Amino acid sequence: MPMQTRTLRRFLPVAACLLAGLAGAAAAAEAVLKPWPAKQATPPLRLSGLDGKTWGLEQLRGKVVVVNFWASWCAPCVDELPVLNTLARQDTGKVAVVGVNYKEPLDSIERFSKDHPFAYPVLRDRNGEMFKQWTAGVMPTTILVDRQGRARWRSVGEIGAGDTRLKAAIDALVAE
Repeated sequence: MPMQTRTLRRFLPVAACLLAGLAGAAAAAEAVLKPWPAKQATPPLRLSGLDGKTWGLEQLRGKVVVVNFWASWCAPCVDELPVLNTLARQDTGKVAVVGVNYKEPLDSIERFSKDHPFAYPVLRDRNGEMFKQWTAGVMPTTILVDRQGRARWRSVGEIGAGDTRLKAAIDALVAE
């Protein structure tokens, strides 16, 4: 029985990504933007980048941080990359974008990034622990963290190119 439970837990994110992809295709890739749960503390975020250096959320204090959980096998994750790259290139003094890859080997991420360049740092969630702490179990998930380091908004599902809600939430956090 424990082996079946582990297998099920391993494939839940894949199933969630597939469901998000189907829902995204049916609803023109509309993400669901909700406030971060009021009683849920912001989890720590300390992971290694592709260069092996450790990153921490505290390094980005003073900026609004867009934390995006993704995987190369998740079609909606790949589809939203241009939106995230655009966000990463805008207002770099006030906003930072960070991608968190879910449990993929370094060589897979590096191969993927050759065909899909990132305008922002990519961190590795090797064992999926950050995914469990930060997301509702669906990919892609994007969290907006305010300038004091508190998670404030969670966007579940693909962020479409025409979706202005995430940008409006980012602008509101920058204005605070």
